[in-house]
Amino acid sequence: MKKEKIAKILLSVVALLGMNTVYSSAMHIAEGFLPSPMWIIFWFAVSAPFVIYGFKAIKVKIDQVPKAKILLAMAGAFVFILSALKIPSLTGSCSHPTGIALGAILFGPSPMAVMGLIVLLFQALLLAHGGITTLGANVFSMAIVGSFVAYYTYKWLKSAGVSSAVSVFVAAFLSDLLTYVTTSFQLAVAFPSPDGGIMASLVKFMGVFAVTQIPIAVGEAILTVIVFGILEKYSFAEVKALETGSYDAYPEGSVKSEEPKGKKIASASSGKKSPLWKKNVILLVVFFIVVFAPLAIKSGSEFGGADGIAMDIVTEIDENYQPNFEPFFEPASGEIESLLFALQAALGAGVIGFGLGRLTKKES
Repeated sequence: MKKEKIAKILLSVVALLGMNTVYSSAMHIAEGFLPSPMWIIFWFAVSAPFVIYGFKAIKVKIDQVPKAKILLAMAGAFVFILSALKIPSLTGSCSHPTGIALGAILFGPSPMAVMGLIVLLFQALLLAHGGITTLGANVFSMAIVGSFVAYYTYKWLKSAGVSSAVSVFVAAFLSDLLTYVTTSFQLAVAFPSPDGGIMASLVKFMGVFAVTQIPIAVGEAILTVIVFGILEKYSFAEVKALETGSYDAYPEGSVKSEEPKGKKIASASSGKKSPLWKKNVILLVVFFIVVFAPLAIKSGSEFGGADGIAMDIVTEIDENYQPNFEPFFEPASGEIESLLFALQAALGAGVIGFGLGRLTKKES
């Protein structure tokens, strides 16, 4: 029971990190910052097929592995929590993780297009974070590009014989980073620089989004490794059934010490390896170092949101540009926005806590 309690504490720490939110814009293309209806319609049209297929993909996955519903809920909750985090970067600004990689690795990229849409719609309607007119563009960068990068990176590394932990880390890191690279490209093609065109604009936006995001992507990768390891330990049959499409190779109730169909399943906490919880404690320590080091190194910085800085670049490129749409709803103050971000994190934390309780109860 000791390890079960420690696992709950570790994942609860991850969940409660999202409660420490403050007023900031942090990531998405803001409402009104796609300069013409053409771009609004284009990104909606590109994203819509992925989202529509995502609903079908969720049904297929749940039909194949009915007991994976709790994992899907936890994957969505992970996105809610991480996208509510404000993490400082060594550039002196801040941004937030996406959380998309965990669900993409477990369920494939298509279902996470739906989960990303839900989170982004919640933020656009209640937090004035992102926007309705920019929803298609933000879904594409975070929930589509981020999901496909995570899924295929993980699959490729696993097929090459790389360990699960390293595969998850690299997949989550690239998913997070390339989300912001995509956002930079979206803004660059919408706002080409008068001197240098799209490439000059891309360099400017990448200097804000991509560079800021590197240490934050490391932090997300660490958290994803921790949570994936815990889910794999306490819901092993479902995780493997999602991977193979059925319970045939890993029957329900099988555990890592069993050998279904003559194949030994390696245990993350057996043999000469360190116990899972010890690895998680070390990873959490590294995560907190990544998070808090910029506060010491850049102690004089205000750590404003990266997307706010990107919008300043837009006005540098076109000094006459004015946002063509206003947010559907805007919090009355920074304190109210912080409260709503905390609510978002609390919803995710509640689902994660409930899910973890169910999984550890099933294990015991």
